[in-house]
Amino acid sequence: MHSPNWKALVLVGVMLMACLQCGRDGDSSEPSASPTAGGDDHTISGDSGDASAGDVAQRPAGDAGPVDEGGKPPADSRSTGCGTPGKTGSFHLTTTDGKGATRDYAVQVPSTYDAKTPLAVTFVYHGAGGNEQAAESFGLQDAAKTSSASIFVFPQGVEFENYGVGWDDSCGGYDMVFFDHMLEELEQQYCIDTARVFAAGFSWGCDYVTGLRCCRGSRLRAIAAASCADEFSNAADFKTYANMPCPDVGVAGIRFTHDAKGDGAYSQEQFTTTSALYRSFNACSATSTATSPSPCVSYQGCASPFVECAYPGLGHTLPENWASDTWDFFASFASVH
Repeated sequence: MHSPNWKALVLVGVMLMACLQCGRDGDSSEPSASPTAGGDDHTISGDSGDASAGDVAQRPAGDAGPVDEGGKPPADSRSTGCGTPGKTGSFHLTTTDGKGATRDYAVQVPSTYDAKTPLAVTFVYHGAGGNEQAAESFGLQDAAKTSSASIFVFPQGVEFENYGVGWDDSCGGYDMVFFDHMLEELEQQYCIDTARVFAAGFSWGCDYVTGLRCCRGSRLRAIAAASCADEFSNAADFKTYANMPCPDVGVAGIRFTHDAKGDGAYSQEQFTTTSALYRSFNACSATSTATSPSPCVSYQGCASPFVECAYPGLGHTLPENWASDTWDFFASFASVH
């Protein structure tokens, strides 16, 4: 779904950012933890096609997704794998994608796993040219209180057309089926809380997570989108997002982190338009209030929370404490079990 011009610009931007980060090893598109820029001069500018409640991205009438008005998951959210003993630790599994190709994904299951106690499942997607190890290096699975709370999944991307290893983030693409198969197989093999499925991604992985939010929204409870601005035919209008109208927008929380002024891979305008897209997903107003940690804001009137954190001088990377802040956001979506 990525156009040649779009992909070329992003890859060039990522390479330029990597050149500025001396001494880094491995995949140049992947972030290292970066100190948070100080001060309170952050700006989340513009409304890029004012995303109001009237602009909700095609949620089917009456479809509230997996979360009710009180923000609690349904009581019958235990997967079919509950009661089935499962392997623990770190290992790899395979399944097929939408083209029938065999795909690999890394899995981490807590050593304390109890087949009677449903866990969250969290997917973490690497950036352009990355791999499962790069996604693991983001550290989400190492955040406090995650060790017994979630199964973590690190999918491996494949070559996308001629643009290197990445993701097909179109609703009809092969990677949406890859997600379906991973989740279905884990739900059959482990005791999963099906109302606490989370997804996080950086850069191209973040673009893919945005696609999941639009194409598989009812399967998700929340996403963390880091440094991306998915495809718009008009960079100033969120309604031109390539997956519109969303077939399954659902109601899932969103946490969006990025550089306040653009980061070399994506412009400030693209981030502003992506923010408007996320507000449309969650039926938020354009009004926001400050929330912790600084410089984050929380939008008002939303069907499900949307938090945006625009860091001055961040660059194309993850902010300091991204893993712990992201898990705190995910953990705020309570389980009934």
